Amino acid sequence: MPWTTIRDTATVHYPNFTMTGPLVYDTSSALLMHLEEATGDEEVLSTDLDAYGFVCGPGEAYIKDWSEHSGFTDALVAAGLVEILEVVTVGPFATRAFRVRVMRAWA
Repeated sequence: MPWTTIRDTATVHYPNFTMTGPLVYDTSSALLMHLEEATGDEEVLSTDLDAYGFVCGPGEAYIKDWSEHSGFTDALVAAGLVEILEVVTVGPFATRAFRVRVMRAWA
Protein backbone atom coordinates (compact mmCIF):
# COMPACT_ATOMS: atom_id res chain seq x y z
CA MET A 1 0.00 0.00 0.00
CA PRO A 2 1.25 3.51 -0.77
CA TRP A 3 1.22 4.99 2.74
CA THR A 4 1.25 8.74 3.26
CA THR A 5 2.45 9.96 6.63
CA ILE A 6 -0.10 12.46 7.93
CA ARG A 7 1.84 13.25 11.10
CA ASP A 8 5.27 11.91 12.06
CA THR A 9 4.28 11.94 15.71
CA ALA A 10 0.69 12.30 16.88
CA THR A 11 -0.55 11.84 20.43
CA VAL A 12 -4.22 10.95 20.66
CA HIS A 13 -6.14 10.44 23.90
CA TYR A 14 -8.60 7.74 22.85
CA PRO A 15 -11.38 6.89 25.32
CA ASN A 16 -9.52 3.99 26.99
CA PHE A 17 -5.86 4.61 26.15
CA THR A 18 -3.37 7.14 24.78
CA MET A 19 -1.25 6.43 21.72
CA THR A 20 1.78 8.33 20.39
CA GLY A 21 3.34 7.71 17.01
CA PRO A 22 2.91 8.22 13.29
CA LEU A 23 -0.53 8.59 11.73
CA VAL A 24 -0.53 7.10 8.23
CA TYR A 25 -3.09 7.01 5.43
CA ASP A 26 -3.41 4.89 2.29
CA THR A 27 -5.03 6.98 -0.42
CA SER A 28 -6.03 4.00 -2.58
CA SER A 29 -8.04 2.23 0.13
CA ALA A 30 -8.90 5.15 2.49
CA LEU A 31 -7.21 3.21 5.30
CA LEU A 32 -6.21 5.34 8.28
CA MET A 33 -3.88 3.85 10.88
CA HIS A 34 -2.14 5.06 14.04
CA LEU A 35 1.14 3.38 14.95
CA GLU A 36 2.48 3.21 18.52
CA GLU A 37 6.17 4.17 18.54
CA ALA A 38 7.05 2.45 21.81
CA THR A 39 5.44 -0.95 21.15
CA GLY A 40 4.99 -1.13 17.39
CA ASP A 41 1.25 -1.72 17.87
CA GLU A 42 -1.10 -0.64 15.10
CA GLU A 43 -4.60 0.78 15.54
CA VAL A 44 -6.65 0.65 12.34
CA LEU A 45 -8.99 3.61 12.64
CA SER A 46 -11.03 3.50 9.45
CA THR A 47 -13.69 1.09 8.31
CA ASP A 48 -14.95 0.07 4.87
CA LEU A 49 -18.63 0.94 4.36
CA ASP A 50 -18.83 0.12 0.63
CA ALA A 51 -21.33 -2.66 1.36
CA TYR A 52 -23.73 0.02 2.68
CA GLY A 53 -23.21 2.25 -0.36
CA PHE A 54 -20.91 4.73 1.38
CA VAL A 55 -17.71 5.45 -0.54
CA CYS A 56 -15.01 7.91 0.54
CA GLY A 57 -13.65 10.67 -1.61
CA PRO A 58 -9.93 11.41 -1.90
CA GLY A 59 -8.39 12.32 1.46
CA GLU A 60 -11.37 10.95 3.38
CA ALA A 61 -12.07 7.96 5.62
CA TYR A 62 -15.00 6.44 7.51
CA ILE A 63 -14.56 5.85 11.22
CA LYS A 64 -17.12 3.73 13.04
CA ASP A 65 -18.51 4.95 16.35
CA TRP A 66 -19.43 1.63 17.91
CA SER A 67 -17.78 -1.16 19.83
CA GLU A 68 -14.08 -0.61 20.52
CA HIS A 69 -13.98 2.53 18.31
CA SER A 70 -16.65 4.42 20.21
CA GLY A 71 -15.37 7.97 20.77
CA PHE A 72 -12.33 7.60 18.47
CA THR A 73 -13.52 10.24 16.00
CA ASP A 74 -13.94 12.82 18.77
CA ALA A 75 -10.41 12.06 19.99
CA LEU A 76 -8.97 12.47 16.48
CA VAL A 77 -10.85 15.76 16.01
CA ALA A 78 -9.54 17.04 19.36
CA ALA A 79 -5.99 16.17 18.22
CA GLY A 80 -6.51 18.11 14.96
CA LEU A 81 -6.05 15.03 12.79
CA VAL A 82 -9.47 14.77 11.14
CA GLU A 83 -12.45 16.98 10.39
CA ILE A 84 -15.98 15.54 10.45
CA LEU A 85 -17.75 15.93 7.10
CA GLU A 86 -20.83 13.77 7.61
CA VAL A 87 -22.52 11.43 10.07
CA VAL A 88 -24.09 8.29 8.57
CA THR A 89 -26.04 5.40 10.05
CA VAL A 90 -25.45 1.83 8.92
CA GLY A 91 -26.62 -1.69 9.56
CA PRO A 92 -29.72 -3.15 11.18
CA PHE A 93 -29.11 -1.27 14.45
CA ALA A 94 -28.57 2.12 12.74
CA THR A 95 -25.11 2.50 14.22
CA ARG A 96 -23.19 5.69 13.60
CA ALA A 97 -20.07 6.28 11.52
CA PHE A 98 -18.32 9.49 10.56
CA ARG A 99 -17.01 10.47 7.15
CA VAL A 100 -13.92 12.53 7.92
CA ARG A 101 -11.35 14.55 6.04
CA VAL A 102 -7.85 13.47 6.99
CA MET A 103 -5.82 16.57 7.86
CA ARG A 104 -2.29 16.70 6.45
CA ALA A 105 0.62 17.75 8.68
CA TRP A 106 0.81 21.15 7.02
CA ALA A 107 -2.95 21.75 7.15
